[in-house]
Amino acid sequence: MKIQENISVIMNKKLGEYRKQADFMRDLGVGRTTFRSCLAGKGNPSADTIELLAKGMNISPAQLVAGGAAPSDSAFDIISGMVDTLHPTLQAEAVNHLEALRQLFQLSEELNAKGARWKYVVAEPRPSCYTLRAMERAGGGWMPTSAESAVFTGDRGVAEAAAELFTRNALSPIHLEEAIEDYVSIL
Repeated sequence: MKIQENISVIMNKKLGEYRKQADFMRDLGVGRTTFRSCLAGKGNPSADTIELLAKGMNISPAQLVAGGAAPSDSAFDIISGMVDTLHPTLQAEAVNHLEALRQLFQLSEELNAKGARWKYVVAEPRPSCYTLRAMERAGGGWMPTSAESAVFTGDRGVAEAAAELFTRNALSPIHLEEAIEDYVSIL
């Protein structure tokens, strides 16, 4: 299904919970033309519109464009089905990787559900020089902030592990440099 069709399906299901279409449109925070277009599965909604619709229906934008199922569920099902097709000598290692992937999906969903304020992403200002950039939740999405660490590693895996750790612990960007110093000292 196309994104527009997925949005239409979700909106039509949710519309059944309302007595009046106008109340639903008001809760979504979109205009009449946008509302009708999305409800009919037409047009090409912008990212901002998708965020408004998702917020108004209390689901993630990813779930909205995926037609209701969390994309991580679909991805996890596909990947776990592939493990069975591997050679038996590789299956044990694949199961370990699959468990790590499941934990990452779970973390992502927990952060979304909790409305976490901060998350960290890896930036590469120069080849093989990694920093962390703070992102702040704003208006239903993530916006980059001016908080970025100094280059602290040449290993992307180390930077990604730090980003995941700091995000999971809801670290405020004001403590980013100190946290990286501590993190690097234990490596």
